[in-house]
Formats: sequence, structure tokens, C-alpha cells
Amino acid sequence: MSGPTVGEPFRRIARRYFRGTLFYLSLGLLLGAGMLWFGNDNFQFLHGHMLLVGTGLFAAYGAGLRWIAGRSDAGPLPGVTPALANAQFWLANVCLPGMLAGSVLPVGLGLDRVGVFFGLLEAVAGGIFALLLGRALNIKPGRS
Repeated sequence: MSGPTVGEPFRRIARRYFRGTLFYLSLGLLLGAGMLWFGNDNFQFLHGHMLLVGTGLFAAYGAGLRWIAGRSDAGPLPGVTPALANAQFWLANVCLPGMLAGSVLPVGLGLDRVGVFFGLLEAVAGGIFALLLGRALNIKPGRS
């Protein structure tokens, strides 16, 4: 039995993303069913972002990190660290609920700006992911 591989931390983060994906998929579908049942479409932003960001984007993050894990098994990838991937995971997972909460806060009191703030931070999380994946893509398979 061998020890943990270099890519194992990325696999763990990918699994956490996939669990989050299932959570937001369930929540988004339940909210959509509730909107249909009650004939209320006031929560379209909330519903759409649960499904698009929470399900689609988080699944893409998980798939990308799983791919990085496979590349990492051959050795460490320069500039692609589990610490940066973990920071990206937490930033994305703190900001999505903040953005969703901001979308249901009352307009006019300035509280809806909370959603904009968290939305911008969610974009930063996407930028960090693009940085990680871009660095992993730029490394040739036969590198030293």
C-alpha cells in the first residue's frame, strides 16, 4: 500500500465541490418546484444562480481540480498549490450564499448591495480558478 499522492489534496477539494454541486442542485430544483407550485416567479435570480453557479460552475470547478489532481500525480505543478485551490474553494463557497442572500434583501435600503459585493468576490474566485487551471495547462506533460 502506497502513501498519499501529490494530487490527493486536489481530489479532496474536487469531492467537496461535487457535494456542494448536489446540494445546490437539490436546493435550486426545490425552489423551482415551489415557484411553479405557488405561481410566484419573484425568486428567479436566486433559482437561476443556485443552478448556474452552485451546480454548473461548481461542477466545472470540481472537474477541473480532478483533472489537476491527475496531472499532479506525476509530480508537483509549479504555481498550482493545494493551498491556493483550498482558498479558492472557500472563497467561492462563502460568496455564493452571500450573493444569494443579497438577492432577497430589500431594495432601497442599500442592503441589496451585499449581493453585488459577494458577486464580485465570486468573480475573484473564478479568476483564481482560471489561474490554477491556466498554470496546469501550460505545463508540458514530460516536464522536469
